[in-house]
Amino acid sequence: HRLVDGVRLVPLGGNWAAFSPLSGETQLLNTEASAVLELLADGSMSDAQIAQTLARDSGNDPAEVREALQHVWGQLLAAGLIEPSALPEHMQGDRT
Repeated sequence: HRLVDGVRLVPLGGNWAAFSPLSGETQLLNTEASAVLELLADGSMSDAQIAQTLARDSGNDPAEVREALQHVWGQLLAAGLIEPSALPEHMQGDRT
């Protein structure tokens, strides 16, 4: 996935607010969703790469992090905050 150009992410209390230029709307996000956006701000990453990075940073098991992120992808795609990227096959990682 990759971050849509022009997305803005700002802290808002214990959550995060993200503006999507595609929809013109601001979404309230939880910590997991905002962490995904922060990683994607540095460039395109596969779901597995994001899960591995977040697991390493948090000290949690990558499989548990991947499972916890399952609901995040649809939310971020529907909100117009991320879009699929065409990563080369060797960069896509394990999607299981």
